[in-house]
Amino acid sequence: MKVLKRFSIILAFGASVLLSACSKTVQWEEEVLLNTGQTIWVKRTVVYSRQGGAGNPLDTAYRPEKDQALEFTWKGKTFHYKGEARIMVLAVSPHGQPSLIAPAEANSWNWRHKYLCTAPFYVQLVPDENGKNWTWPTSIEPWLYNLPTNLLLDIGDPNKMETKYLQAEKMKQPFWTDPQSQYMQKIDPAFNGDLCKKKEK
Repeated sequence: MKVLKRFSIILAFGASVLLSACSKTVQWEEEVLLNTGQTIWVKRTVVYSRQGGAGNPLDTAYRPEKDQALEFTWKGKTFHYKGEARIMVLAVSPHGQPSLIAPAEANSWNWRHKYLCTAPFYVQLVPDENGKNWTWPTSIEPWLYNLPTNLLLDIGDPNKMETKYLQAEKMKQPFWTDPQSQYMQKIDPAFNGDLCKKKEK
């Protein structure tokens, strides 16, 4: 019995090591039209690993890991972000400071960071002076309301990802024509997320 248990542990450990070793890193640049009317290029990095499907762990395939990286230069300064927030908008405030905005529920960001329900239910990430550490206010600022999504959200098969995406190409993402995805098409002031809806009932 002890031998069988040890063998099971070794087998499970070996499988996890094998899966973690099988990863692919994909990088691309995308053209981003800012709310200021200016256009910049943003470098994105996503690591794919073999993961089981939702509800079926045996359905393994290369899927993006939650933590993703983003890098851009604004006014001669380079900014870096790496984390699990599913960034949909890169915007510049009236004071000239960049912000990254994501739906707060995506990738369970709100749960991981103890972010309370807000209206609308997005998170606004604000950089520090070195452009690498990001904090967030308790709710997003009103100047962000209704800004359209300007980053690539549909990240698919690693073998089909391009090395560059123009702004016009990103407008072909399927969510743009999905009436149920208004909260992804722009920063919707009425969006309160599934979790917050349940709490209101």
